[in-house]
Amino acid sequence: MTRTSFVVLACAAAALSSASCEGTDKGNRATGGGDMGSGAAGGGGTGSGTTGSGDGSGGAIGGGSTSGTGAQPGAGEQLSVDAQGGTFTADDGFTIEVPPGAVNENTVISIQRIDEAPEGAVGPMYVLGPEGLTFERPITLTLPITVELRAELGESAVLGAYGFTAQEGSDDFAPLARHDVSRDSVVTETDRLSRIYPGMILATPMASLHRYPSALAADESFLYFASGGTEDVATGDNNDGFIYRVRLGTAEAEAMIPADPDPKALWVNDSHVYWASGGDDDPVIPSALRRVDKATLEVETLAQIGYVVSVIGDASAIYFGDGDGENLFTMPLDGGEPVVLASGAGRPAYLAQDAQNLYWTGGAATNKVYKVAKGGGEVTVIADNEAEPAGIAVDAAFVYWANAGDGGVFKAPIAGGQKTLIHRGDSMAGLALRGSTLFSTDTRGNRSVNAHDLESNRTVLLAFGQPVPWRVIAPEGQGVFWSNAGDYRYQGQVASYVAP
Repeated sequence: MTRTSFVVLACAAAALSSASCEGTDKGNRATGGGDMGSGAAGGGGTGSGTTGSGDGSGGAIGGGSTSGTGAQPGAGEQLSVDAQGGTFTADDGFTIEVPPGAVNENTVISIQRIDEAPEGAVGPMYVLGPEGLTFERPITLTLPITVELRAELGESAVLGAYGFTAQEGSDDFAPLARHDVSRDSVVTETDRLSRIYPGMILATPMASLHRYPSALAADESFLYFASGGTEDVATGDNNDGFIYRVRLGTAEAEAMIPADPDPKALWVNDSHVYWASGGDDDPVIPSALRRVDKATLEVETLAQIGYVVSVIGDASAIYFGDGDGENLFTMPLDGGEPVVLASGAGRPAYLAQDAQNLYWTGGAATNKVYKVAKGGGEVTVIADNEAEPAGIAVDAAFVYWANAGDGGVFKAPIAGGQKTLIHRGDSMAGLALRGSTLFSTDTRGNRSVNAHDLESNRTVLLAFGQPVPWRVIAPEGQGVFWSNAGDYRYQGQVASYVAP
């Protein structure tokens, strides 16, 4: 058994010279399947890292400054305000602003910093008392962000942090509506005193303990993904894998097909799930384009050719890339003779489309970004001399792509023109576009899943410290989904993120 894509994901987890190891060609379909990497940092469960420095002992805030008409807080532990309001600022940047009219009489607010906070926190927790006290007008809180990241954020990047609070006596913390985030703090509002901390929305695992999950697709009811399966269904052939589906909002994954050699690259329509079956060298099993009926789970082989690495489709045709022959093919949805749309296409492992054209990246084989008409014709090179281009997306005006080699996310006009840098990470992999937001994954550095606002040119890290985030999709009207390859065998995940 030598033909496997699950094993080559290991070089992403081990942070070797190239993070687009999914793009490794036939020569790297190596025997094996040992644990990924050794001690690669940034792993752990789905969600965001831990709080930053502090001795964890808690204690009162000291050395702060105050303004307003209330009495000065004694040893930095209290703020006394009346109907005219007041402000307290601590040395660590924590600030309370009580506006005029928030209270009707002299009120003493106690403040205690606790450096240990719940999972997802990116700074200390503050206990504000008396807990349960409510205000006539919301008070404004500035919560310092103290988490230490593996890589420095870009100039226009911030964490997707919120102020989290809970009712007194409850550990059910929920995000507050206002979350004005900078590099150093979150500004939020509340009308109630309680415990509060800056934190990230935690992604929800939809499937866990899988062997290197990769490709993703979705419809209105299910999320679909390809993986090497869980340990309890291991076949003994490290090249075998499955196509799974999990109903949205649940975490019960169902295998739709029997064990298949090296499944990857999903696309779904109303009736079927199409996938690229990578094949095997021992025993020899040809690579193929296959599909499974959503209702009957009947499996069909539509074509056997080269080394199929990608698939996408529309209402009338299916399109797929062959990594061995470096060709891009099209054929009818129900099968037929594949027709070459583009030759010399590099390793077309990532595809995007609009109504007229197909777009793809050639990976390290060509370091180019391409387009070709769905009906065939001349291939256009949109960008060349890229650094191992991987994920790709398109809208009405631009083509977007992610480089694994230099960590850049770029765009260029479909009609041709100069490229523009959108974001600089470490080693970018997947891309997905929804409206004016471009989502990306970074397999190294902060190991983040990012949302790039194309109108404001601002990047928000939705999650960091992920176990090798890989593919990402963002279906209309749904959340954001991504696959975490995992640092070790059977530690992969499929995660869902929904903003409040």
